[in-house]
Amino acid sequence: MFMFNFDNGHDPNRPSFFEMLNQHQMMPSFKPALKYIFTVLSQRNPKFRYIVNYYDECFYSLLLLLEYHYLKYYEGSFSENFYNLKRIKPRNNNANGDGDTLFSLLKRLVVTPSNTGQGPETYTKSQILKKSFAMIRRNRAAASSSQQAKDDLNTMIQDSDRKESLIYLVLIPYFKGKLDEYYKKESDPLAELGLMSSDNNDNINAQIQQLEAQIQQQQTIVNGNNSSNNNNKKLKIKLLILMRFLKGSKTLKTLKTIFLKVYPFISAIYEALFFIYQLLYLYEYTNYYTPFFHFQNIQLKRLNHKDIESHRVVISNRRRDRINFVRDWPGASFFVPLVSILDSILDYSKYILPLSVFIFKSLEWWYSENRISAPTLPIPTPPTPSKRAPGGLEIPRDKKLCPLCVKERTNPTICGSGFVFCYPCIFGYVNEHSKCPITFLPTNTEQLRKIYETV
Repeated sequence: MFMFNFDNGHDPNRPSFFEMLNQHQMMPSFKPALKYIFTVLSQRNPKFRYIVNYYDECFYSLLLLLEYHYLKYYEGSFSENFYNLKRIKPRNNNANGDGDTLFSLLKRLVVTPSNTGQGPETYTKSQILKKSFAMIRRNRAAASSSQQAKDDLNTMIQDSDRKESLIYLVLIPYFKGKLDEYYKKESDPLAELGLMSSDNNDNINAQIQQLEAQIQQQQTIVNGNNSSNNNNKKLKIKLLILMRFLKGSKTLKTLKTIFLKVYPFISAIYEALFFIYQLLYLYEYTNYYTPFFHFQNIQLKRLNHKDIESHRVVISNRRRDRINFVRDWPGASFFVPLVSILDSILDYSKYILPLSVFIFKSLEWWYSENRISAPTLPIPTPPTPSKRAPGGLEIPRDKKLCPLCVKERTNPTICGSGFVFCYPCIFGYVNEHSKCPITFLPTNTEQLRKIYETV
């Protein structure tokens, strides 16, 4: 399994680049797979729709529990333990040369004092690179000669390290995903034209009217028992009114504009940092695979036989202590097997989770091959109709009339926005203005389509 890393002479416990890459991408690959499973299940059972609607919150809540369990009892995250890796914290990072990255080496070599005392020497780029590579080789030689001393200096991660690791493993990816989703939504051309915001305001107004109607209906029927429900609905109405007010606030609009301009650069820097660290780890210029590991001063090493045996002892002691704790409870015959099952699920989740995804995908493939006519994907919801832009043409109440000439349509033609016009009317308008006359969405004559109607 580790044959491609045998030439790594200075530290045989250092994980290879491919091990680090696989463990880093393991949990992000599970997220869309599990979401697809719950989306399919929600088509059969509507109770799963709540999980689909709040999937990010459900996923990262379970991930928080899972990562906490593995960090506490296995010295590594879920994916790290799957690949038999553990987290260690070197006591003296500069003694073994692991803290040197390519940037720190180059920075120390840009200006070097000369031996003649005439000031700093000036090196060319090739000389700087040669000296940096020589320095790296000297650091590796010193590290290989004191490998046993380095192992003695390494310590296990503490509770503070586990809490900080949970921030990097769960909270930051959650907020990063939410920011990406918000940016994608707000940078949509429909949002820039103000069509999606008007749709949201219409939804808020509809919810307010619905809650007010429910309050009035309950007050006419019963005046005493539903007072608490009415208070909750009144609170919801106040929150919806506050949301409607905030959406029209000029300050929030200014902040949103700044966010849409600045966030792409922040996201690019975030991704570039990960790429640079992974590249440096690939060429063994650093032992930190991500900047988060560097911030925490934490490295990943392979588990040895001693670590595996200690994990087994800790797990057996933990299970025994938990069972003894609930043994004196009333209804112990129920709680003892329950605690045992929950412990087993958490401990063996690194096998259960990949296996369940594989089985589901295999069953889906089997039924799709044998029942081609059966739908395998959920039916997508139809898109919401485009809203009329401020200053756009009025939409006739009679659907047979053309909005441009306000006469019965001849040679009906659909525009990119979804509205139907007479072909001569819409062709001339789009050819001149290059937009839809109702929504002002950009379009061209090539996007016009003939509609064939049956009489």
